[in-house]
Amino acid sequence: MSDMHLVLKFPNESLVVGGKSTDTIKEHKEKYEAKNRLIWGQGSQKQSSGLAKPNRDRIKDQVSKDINTYTFFLANNKGNRELFVGKMIGVYDIGEIPKGSPLVQYIPSYYASDVGTSDDINNLFVDVTTFFKIDSKYLDNITLESNGKKIMSIKNPSSIFKVNLDDELKKLLEELLANPDTNFQYQVEQEEVDEDVAVVDKPKGKPAKGSGRSSSTFKRDSKTSKTAIVTAKFKCELDGTHKDFISRVTGKNYVEAHHLIPMEYQEDFRNSIDVEANIVSLCVGCHKKLHHASSSYIKPIIEDLYDDRISRLNDCGIKITKVELMDFYI
Repeated sequence: MSDMHLVLKFPNESLVVGGKSTDTIKEHKEKYEAKNRLIWGQGSQKQSSGLAKPNRDRIKDQVSKDINTYTFFLANNKGNRELFVGKMIGVYDIGEIPKGSPLVQYIPSYYASDVGTSDDINNLFVDVTTFFKIDSKYLDNITLESNGKKIMSIKNPSSIFKVNLDDELKKLLEELLANPDTNFQYQVEQEEVDEDVAVVDKPKGKPAKGSGRSSSTFKRDSKTSKTAIVTAKFKCELDGTHKDFISRVTGKNYVEAHHLIPMEYQEDFRNSIDVEANIVSLCVGCHKKLHHASSSYIKPIIEDLYDDRISRLNDCGIKITKVELMDFYI
């Protein structure tokens, strides 16, 4: 029997939370980024369980055996499909998370207070330790467990589906989970930023640290990196003629985001270094060279990048000398 996973369909609804305009995706994403864990409640008008006990037990058994088990969150976002994925560590039925439970801290605030009360409209909760976006083309790699049909071919009002994955999608997810840097560059590609975006260089507060295993790591914002790439017009900033290939996601020259001052040194700075002024758009080859080439090769590149960016870094309240920057690399 193949491993079972879940697809949860939902509308990306506009919300007002704490006086600010937001939506379903943003609220869940922010909760995950704050906690490195997310419990998603799947709303339903039905008072019955969203997933029968034998299937919940099956998921729990897979998780206990360290089998990668995923929930896919399929959003209808103003007519566009968006697909997010979470690696599961648990699943809960109606009433299994009581009011005041420590688990409530992982649930978005706009409905957390209803959980465990008569106002709770959720008939399934999934507990995940990742929440990231993947290309919606991978919906073709997901099939219903009951009949093997592709998930998008099913015309069914249900919002919860038991599914299987093909090897291509499993391989992608394993790679993204195993390599945080690969995952980050993948997330940068998925972000949507207007081509006429304007960047104002100014000081920004330090980003949050991760929790759990990544508690010593400062988080990078994929949208900030994508903005830096867009303002560089998808060109390699070391050599604008470098063109490796066209990205199937953006339809533009494929480049990656590189933090000139590496994020591992954020603790040394009062203000955030996860800002566009500190992010360089690089082709794959140049990016790898900055990480792996000899000191004699790297030194003149870092000197040039420093000269190009120091004014913008100063505008962001980031003070650093050329010698200090060089010490981070050599």
